[in-house]
Amino acid sequence: MLILKVISFFMLIGGYVLQQTQSHIRHSAELKLSNTTSTKVLIIGAGISGLEAARLLEQNGIETIVLEAQNRTGGRVYSRGSKHGFMLDMGARYIHGTRGSIPSGFLTNPLWDYTQEVNIPLCTTGDHDFLGLYPPSDKFTLANVQSWYDEYLTFVREETRFASLPNSSFAYYIDLFSQQKNFTSDQRDVLYDLTFFIIADREGAELEAIDAKSYLDITSINYGEEPVICDTGFMTITNHLAKGRKDIRLKQIVSKVNYTNTLIDVWTTDGQVYRADYVLITVSLGVLKSNTIEFYPSLPQWKLNAINRIGFGYYEKIYLLWEQPWWNFTNFYFFRPAPINSTGLRFWVSANKWNGVPSLMCTFSGKTISLLKWKENENMIVQEIQDSIQKMFPQIAIPTPTEIYMSNWNEDVYFRGSYSFISIDQKLDDPLRLSEPVENRLLFAGEATSSDNYGYSHGALLTARREVTRLLYVYNLLPKQNITTSESTKTTSTNTFLLVTFLSFQLLILELG
Repeated sequence: MLILKVISFFMLIGGYVLQQTQSHIRHSAELKLSNTTSTKVLIIGAGISGLEAARLLEQNGIETIVLEAQNRTGGRVYSRGSKHGFMLDMGARYIHGTRGSIPSGFLTNPLWDYTQEVNIPLCTTGDHDFLGLYPPSDKFTLANVQSWYDEYLTFVREETRFASLPNSSFAYYIDLFSQQKNFTSDQRDVLYDLTFFIIADREGAELEAIDAKSYLDITSINYGEEPVICDTGFMTITNHLAKGRKDIRLKQIVSKVNYTNTLIDVWTTDGQVYRADYVLITVSLGVLKSNTIEFYPSLPQWKLNAINRIGFGYYEKIYLLWEQPWWNFTNFYFFRPAPINSTGLRFWVSANKWNGVPSLMCTFSGKTISLLKWKENENMIVQEIQDSIQKMFPQIAIPTPTEIYMSNWNEDVYFRGSYSFISIDQKLDDPLRLSEPVENRLLFAGEATSSDNYGYSHGALLTARREVTRLLYVYNLLPKQNITTSESTKTTSTNTFLLVTFLSFQLLILELG
């Protein structure tokens, strides 16, 4: 019996050694066969959140690689030049307030702080009350409509204070308010238009899809002046964040993330494999919703539920440029009232207010996105624009623009939309669930993971700082000694072997006793 126990002991030790040897051989083979690149932290996405996370991790001596699917950095921040060199922001455009956030507890907007730190010149856009209504109506004035809108918001706040219908949209309350006020169809439509312009157009969704109470509780806070980047465009910020980064790999389209083992393996479509202790996912919510990245094992159901319930909107822009201005109005924003179900281009911004070139920017979202789908070519789109502007200014012969530029975030496979919004199906803690790590190794950042700054560039920035704080102080990645990943793995394997040996000897001694 004693001999059998001794043999069992050595078989146990031998089996462990064989297992570790085979594991080492498999690991080495994988490295050779799959062209694997290893790092401590792997960041997927080089938008604001990915770039900020990489910057902070590098400052703290953490080995990091950033994978970006496109041939540029910036993500949904993209500034393109016109034929004459004027920069047009096709994505993020404003720093949404110089003051801080009441829910977040910041005294100033951290993105504004960053522009001051690196001396990025800003331009004021003027007071957002500079709103025009074109063509002028003989049924109501702009002052009438703005008064109705203020009264409507008060009505919604009171109705949702103790709401029996927890997820009711802005459109639902417009109908209630209009009935209470005995509005005509024209009055109801213009209130709908102004509400759409102020709320839905910024959320990138229809009023029918946005939860009214959650929006008013979280999003409707004003944080002061909203400047833009002068001359060089909003992309100046992400260019600064990316400047000098040697750890960014462009044209790396991630197809699979395997977090089965201790180390996470990430595959790209060109056959590259990246291995990391931690992976930070910063891709858009639209990409997560599309399931273009395969997670193995599948993400937990609570995470998938949050991904499915949070809204992700469509917000597009069309820039029109002329050699000479044909208008003399001073309004910064203006809109054309139109029937509720129309898809006309009716929300406009005087873009020359900040870029100094005669230009107008049209914004449209939600159902109006279909406008680009049923037009066969750019000439037809230009004609639609001409017709829309002509209806706003019937007394002026509108010249054909010399240049036209359109965004297309909706159909871009690397984004599949513009930014998140609070949908009527969403639960208040869904952004928190989206931000929670999976197995303390798979982390998530980006504007959609922010509970109170979703949809904003500074929200994306803050989520990067949140996850870097988690990595450094919760997961204790602050460097204590210069040990490489391979050395650390060797140490762990040795300690495990010694622990198994010690326990086996203890068991043998007990059996012999």
